[in-house]
Amino acid sequence: MSKPKIAILTQWYLPGNNAGGPVKSLYSLIEVLKSSFDFYVITTNQDLNSSRTYSEITPNIWINKDHVNYFYHSVDSKLNSNIILCIIKLQPDLLYLNSFWSWPFSLNILRNKARFNCNILLAPRGMLSNGALKIKPLKKQLFIVISKLLNWHSNIYFQASSYIEKQEIEAKYNSKNVLVLPNFNSGTASFGDRKKPKNELNLFYLSRISKVKNLHLAINYLQKVSSSYKINYNIYGNIEDQKYWETILEAINKLPKHVRVQYKGKLNFNQVQDALFQEDCLLLPTMNENFGHSIVESLLSGCTVIISNNTPWLNLQESQVGFNLDENNENEMINAIEFYAAMSDGEFLALRKKCNLYISEKLNLASTIKNYITNFNECIQNRPK
Repeated sequence: MSKPKIAILTQWYLPGNNAGGPVKSLYSLIEVLKSSFDFYVITTNQDLNSSRTYSEITPNIWINKDHVNYFYHSVDSKLNSNIILCIIKLQPDLLYLNSFWSWPFSLNILRNKARFNCNILLAPRGMLSNGALKIKPLKKQLFIVISKLLNWHSNIYFQASSYIEKQEIEAKYNSKNVLVLPNFNSGTASFGDRKKPKNELNLFYLSRISKVKNLHLAINYLQKVSSSYKINYNIYGNIEDQKYWETILEAINKLPKHVRVQYKGKLNFNQVQDALFQEDCLLLPTMNENFGHSIVESLLSGCTVIISNNTPWLNLQESQVGFNLDENNENEMINAIEFYAAMSDGEFLALRKKCNLYISEKLNLASTIKNYITNFNECIQNRPK
């Protein structure tokens, strides 16, 4: 018996990793669900913010690898029409869109949805959150109004990764077809053998370097941490905004001597946990996270987290695995940093174990897999109203 055919549309995919969390989500999803569905990944042969093509991949043909099918389109003047033709020839049972704003991989697909004999599931990936809409707000709000008038987003399914995102989508499009499906992370909980000296703390940042992640706020907190503590802050991530990064470097140069900040470059998926085994605490006062792979990866690696309230990961203090705070409450952020810095190695070891247990219970991979299979089949079989 043949499996349902799902076409996954994403502008950037492996072997590139500059796009961060969404690529990780799709990779994990495909790996755990490919025994239930035939996946056809339609993407481009370039990474985010890169003009280089993938030298090891032949573009514009279907490639099968490890029971998954891939089509890497060349980025040229015919990209929009070529993607449409690719979908029509493929005749999938479901189109799964993984961006809200991408013209070739989302908006143009919705504009042409009458040409496809299948339902559409759109995952905005947090792009309709209040935090994300603060960037170029007038332009985005105008487009939302126009798209509603054109009915581009009518009669489709939406995927929210949390009930918070579900409310955000419903507020913009008043849709009754919003499925809550948490993003996948198929990692395992563990931690390394790092010893944490009392009054020292290895903080880290794990995300793309963009203004929406509020790295500049993190640097500002460190400026005011007491000199009683030795603080290291390692930055892992792709530099997406060069001008923003230059302002970060200026701020780093003004930090006191007891605070050391280093840029460690970007990490591939298979490098993340080994790197985090040498860290203690994620400091990420982000403006918005749809899921927060960096938060999940931190907890899976036995690291506590100090994050903003703009993520699905709330009430962390109650579980004693981190702090979720207002990113503009500088005093509380600094107090959280100093609280962890003051801990002894024994106290922090107990904390690492709590982080592993907490995230293992939250992810509950078997339940998530069952939920995805049920909802994907619903999207395939039932026409949304």
